[in-house]
Amino acid sequence: MNREISVTQADIAAESFFSDQSKWQSWLDVEAALALSQGEIGMIPEKAATKIAAQANLASLDISELRKQISQTMAPVFALSECLATVCAENGAYVHWGATTQNIVDTGRLIVLNRVQNKLFKNLNNVLHLLSVLAKEHANTVMVGRTNRQNALPITFGFKVAGWIDELMRVADQLNEIEPRLFQLRFGGAVGAFHSLGTQGAQISELMAKKLGLHSSLVPNRTSIDPLIEYVIKLSMIGVACSRISDEFFLLMSEEIAEVSEAFADNVIGSSTMPHKVNPKYVVDLSAMAMQLRTKGGAALTVPSPSHEGDAVTNRLLTNLIEETCPLAINTLQKLHDTIAIIKPNTTKMRENFERSREMMATESLMMTLATTLGRGHAHDLVHSLVAKAKQQDIPLQKILNENAVVIETLGSKAIEKILYLDDNIGECAVIANHLAKLGSVSLKRHLKSASHTQ
Repeated sequence: MNREISVTQADIAAESFFSDQSKWQSWLDVEAALALSQGEIGMIPEKAATKIAAQANLASLDISELRKQISQTMAPVFALSECLATVCAENGAYVHWGATTQNIVDTGRLIVLNRVQNKLFKNLNNVLHLLSVLAKEHANTVMVGRTNRQNALPITFGFKVAGWIDELMRVADQLNEIEPRLFQLRFGGAVGAFHSLGTQGAQISELMAKKLGLHSSLVPNRTSIDPLIEYVIKLSMIGVACSRISDEFFLLMSEEIAEVSEAFADNVIGSSTMPHKVNPKYVVDLSAMAMQLRTKGGAALTVPSPSHEGDAVTNRLLTNLIEETCPLAINTLQKLHDTIAIIKPNTTKMRENFERSREMMATESLMMTLATTLGRGHAHDLVHSLVAKAKQQDIPLQKILNENAVVIETLGSKAIEKILYLDDNIGECAVIANHLAKLGSVSLKRHLKSASHTQ
């Protein structure tokens, strides 16, 4: 397994989705789609529509002038439309025809979120491919399975990893499943009833949706915030999945267990005062990021419902929340990838911990074998009492079993030894691990195609 961590600009890339330039260009994409749609049905001259679409890119605008106008007017979309109109000369009279600010902002945000989705799925694919290699490589690596932090039954490390693959695939399913609701164009004018667009409003909306790779909405109003709230909650589920993995690594790294570690270079310092310590680094960062991401789901549910047909306060709260959550989700998945890449399973320690508890972890198998003759209840009580006796007297369980007349008469000493020391007492762990490794190695597909560029 390749454990090299590539140098990335993940933090910069994630934040750039919501930079001024990114948002402005998304608004220009919407203005272009609007003009082309209106030109197509004759609402504005086709020549003007073509000119507007051709100029609807930041390279055509005077960015200094745009910033100046935004500062003066405190109306970013108005300022942008004015700058676009200026470079379109006489055709500029048709820029932003019949639209309102929130139409442009909301639609532009969907264009940006479409790009966010692509990045999220890319990161999810990268993580799943790493986990798939790990699951396959360790499908038969026996280790202690634990419930309530107590030794339970033998499993394999690959089986544990398979559970992480399964959960991340469910997260991907949730992100995919929300897209038809999230990526709905709501372009209906000032209050969502096409007042300024008239009877052609619905047609324009459908044409724009097609050009931008979005779905049409039944009611194109400005107050349907539930898809955005749902989306933030779905993103917070990435934090839930990453927390599970990071917390598991953190526990397995404890000195008493020591079944995994972070593969650091010799010059990495674990503690400033205790030279013997090598504290986890990546896992700690991942846990903190995942916990922070999880809180965004709760924050989404506290966003107040918008009043009447439009509410700038709610819009601002949602905008800020989305612009905080999306980069955090992207970066958390990147941190998960980098953490998995540096994790080193300690198979020797896994075997040592397994050998130390293998007798006790075989008692379920012992009980079920006895149950075919004694009945499950009687077998359970008998094995429970013998296990307690072995622990109290600090005697090997095998010796206690061989001294019990009922067990010897029912099974015999050879059968007892086989049950207690059977290496493959792992159920279907290997089968499950290999199956999930295969599933995780297949690249995830998004339901919604990337939005087309209109200029």
